Amino acid sequence: MRIWALISLLPFAAQAQLGLQTGAMQDSGSGAGRCVAAYRSAWIPQNNFISAIWHLDGTVGAVANASVLPSGFTGGPTLTATMAGSNLSYANSSVSIFRQMITGNGNANDIIKTTNTTDLADLPGLTVSMWVNMSFPASNQRLFYKSDNNSSRGYFFVFRTDGSLDFRKVHGSTNMERQSCPLSSTYWASKTWHHLVVTWDGTSTYTGIKYYLDGTEVVHTGSDPRLTGTCTNQASYGGYATGANGTGGFNSDSGYPFILFGVPASSSSNPTSASLTGSMDEVVIWNKALTGAEVSTLYKHQKCN
Repeated sequence: MRIWALISLLPFAAQAQLGLQTGAMQDSGSGAGRCVAAYRSAWIPQNNFISAIWHLDGTVGAVANASVLPSGFTGGPTLTATMAGSNLSYANSSVSIFRQMITGNGNANDIIKTTNTTDLADLPGLTVSMWVNMSFPASNQRLFYKSDNNSSRGYFFVFRTDGSLDFRKVHGSTNMERQSCPLSSTYWASKTWHHLVVTWDGTSTYTGIKYYLDGTEVVHTGSDPRLTGTCTNQASYGGYATGANGTGGFNSDSGYPFILFGVPASSSSNPTSASLTGSMDEVVIWNKALTGAEVSTLYKHQKCN
């Protein structure tokens, strides 16, 4: 009854948007830390601000060229596969509620991108949540991308070979970026799947970018097994390795698709980065920055199965 009571408080549009299947939800009744997310879209915070959900589900096997990956809610943006080969494939996920996942082998010409370039354009803020199953990067791995080759518009997110996370909001003159302290390869190898989240508050100040790994912010405040333990500049950049404010204002990025897995053929943006080698699942995008508490809630409820 508590589940039904809570859902009844949500706006009807939000219930329909997220496609909540209440019959599949479970509540252990254990209070804090309870596991309730039997259905993947349940218990997602700030659901009225969600711009995209992609479950990346499909029939096990190669992703077909020009195939359409549906949105997770009615009227949401879809993805289209652009395949030069058979280097993206569906497989069953080891996380039962995630059903399938997509795996790539780093081929730059095999990508999935928003069907319409205007989708996810000119966002007033941003949160991107995804689950990844990948090795510690031997080359800079681009996780998502929407830009004009890092020239004057858009944004993108890279997991660098030194273990740092690097999100950039492209400006007309100087790009805004904030680079995390290096992640520990030992910690990364200790788990099969990791939950990565980047948030941006919509300003041109680098402190408006935050990264979260497995439920909490990646910020150097002392001993943290997720970090290497050395980050010489963290005192100057609020617990992060580097930071730069953006200048020159924002230009519209409506003419460029949002891309997962691949790197556009025309792209040589700094940092030079390769397509993802590994698996990705459950990509959710908000048009605002979630709080640390909201990210923690999302992680706990998505990983509970």
